[in-house]
Amino acid sequence: MAIEITDSDITYAENLLLPPGHSFNKERRDFIRCMSSHDVVACPGSGKTTALLAKLIILARKMPFDGGRGICVLTHTNVAIDLIKQRAGKEADSLFQYPNFFGTIQTFVNQFLTIPYFRSKFRKPIVSIDDERFYAELKKICSVDRNLLIWMEHKHISSLGEFWFNPETLDLGKNLDDPIPNLSKETAQYKKIHGIRMNLLEKGILSYNDAYSVALNYIHSNPALFQAFRGRFNLIFLDESQDTDVHQLRVLDSIFPPASFIVQRIGDPNQAIFNSKVGNESFWTPRAPLYFSDSYRYGESIKKILTAVRVYDHVCLQPCQTIESYPPQLICFNEGEEQQVIYAFKYLIEKYGIQEKPFYAVGWIGKNRTGEAKLCIPSYYPTYDQIQKKSTIIFHNLISYSAYAIKISSSESVKRFYDIILQSIAQSLNTAGIKTEEHLQIYTPRSVERFWNQHDERSFKDFRNNIAIHYRSAIHAHISPTDLCSFIKSVILHIWPLENSSAQFFLTDAHIDPIVQSDVKKPANQIIFEDGVVIHVGTVHSVKGETHASTLYLETNYQSKNDSERLIEFLKGNRPKKYLDKPHHIQNLLMAHVAFSRPQQLLAFACQASNISGHEADLMKNGWEISSVSDLIKK
Repeated sequence: MAIEITDSDITYAENLLLPPGHSFNKERRDFIRCMSSHDVVACPGSGKTTALLAKLIILARKMPFDGGRGICVLTHTNVAIDLIKQRAGKEADSLFQYPNFFGTIQTFVNQFLTIPYFRSKFRKPIVSIDDERFYAELKKICSVDRNLLIWMEHKHISSLGEFWFNPETLDLGKNLDDPIPNLSKETAQYKKIHGIRMNLLEKGILSYNDAYSVALNYIHSNPALFQAFRGRFNLIFLDESQDTDVHQLRVLDSIFPPASFIVQRIGDPNQAIFNSKVGNESFWTPRAPLYFSDSYRYGESIKKILTAVRVYDHVCLQPCQTIESYPPQLICFNEGEEQQVIYAFKYLIEKYGIQEKPFYAVGWIGKNRTGEAKLCIPSYYPTYDQIQKKSTIIFHNLISYSAYAIKISSSESVKRFYDIILQSIAQSLNTAGIKTEEHLQIYTPRSVERFWNQHDERSFKDFRNNIAIHYRSAIHAHISPTDLCSFIKSVILHIWPLENSSAQFFLTDAHIDPIVQSDVKKPANQIIFEDGVVIHVGTVHSVKGETHASTLYLETNYQSKNDSERLIEFLKGNRPKKYLDKPHHIQNLLMAHVAFSRPQQLLAFACQASNISGHEADLMKNGWEISSVSDLIKK
């Protein structure tokens, strides 16, 4: 029986998800009603997640489908899954139960393909699917073979992990299909490195890429495997499709052919900054696409710039009619003025009286290359810490995590406090040797959340409520490390039986690590002005998917050219075809499009004055207002 979505169904979802008086327009309604294989190309800020969520909530009310089949929703990050769960609420509880699947592509591949096939093929379970462990083990093996290290250095090979297993033969190649250049399979060197990689594989220590090779080997050995998935899933949704790599698409296309499933992939080719492609074609080619052309984020002045600064122009961009964006600003600087740029941006925020937050200054290249006289984020903000968001302090016992959480509470958010406590729980489980049920990996803060919420939702909610209470106590110095440690230990033992495990020392040792006693640094990667204005600093990659009040794009140097050198014609509103075929121009356009589409009100671009000299009239004709750093600072 065909699934039909009616106007009343859509009204029901609108009442749940949209502000009073708002409704989905025709483009969104066409997608929500669509029950055939179509992709969706959605412009930045188009509310695609809300439209997808509306469709999922409606479908949840129509379950079970014929044959007891369900929905498979795939994303690239657990953050996206958590957002869907959070916004769906109780109205969509059935979506997260069998036969449905919600998760990342990696989790899906591991759970349904790699883990079961590996057990069948090698007659043993997988030990881990984790890059960190895989590369550590590989480095340990290679480090004792001096001749191998010399060969790798000569060939500019940083790790043997960069080679792929062929899906059909499990031979090693430079990618899934092509052999390693200038290295015959008959040579002793090839046999050595293949033996090293096969040895790790057979031990069950896999990289994330290995998981896809094993999955594709399974599919190659069982061409009709997709029939098994037809028995469980009816509809397949893939979010952020533009970030999908070739190996991921190959797996998904093999097991979910659009002729046998309703497959709907959603994304924006102009925001493909995360996949590994360098060239003029995205791995994802939209099939029979529907379009979301209007944005809820930016007004006419920003829309005008975005229309030219992009690679693909299939969508006729439309601005939000209720948002007024100010004229885009070019902040020009001379050599030596880089560190004044963000202060000039702050003046523009004040000039337009922008009260909403946040404010961001972002660039493409975060690595410090100032020693090479090349523009990078540290050129503008010397204390920029590229790995700040990724770094995690590891302590050897629970009381040190407790003391550290209390220590940072006065300068950091409740989320950071919460994440440190989750990290302490993950560390206790890893010390005890307990792995995730999903794909036998070590625990992370996010996988702790998912497991706990799935197995005991009530106690997880109680835990989150108590975190807020303890955070307030920590801010006012009303809780000791011993008290917080006792609380964390009690919640761990309530969910996980670690009393007699190898984690006993971790849980009970009372010595606080010395590093906790050192001064806590001020929040990194942000400038806090005396009047309370905060400007956050980061890479374009770090802010993708975010909405800002004001965004400054900082010119950086990539492959020997600065942004404005490649973008100048596009900034003037032109779209020369000769540049749309150049790989680095394409990368630059994708990066700039993501950066330029973050702000609601004010877009600014900081560039070297010499790079726009002679182009000023055409730039102003296209809507840019041009100011020098020195003039803005004087004001």
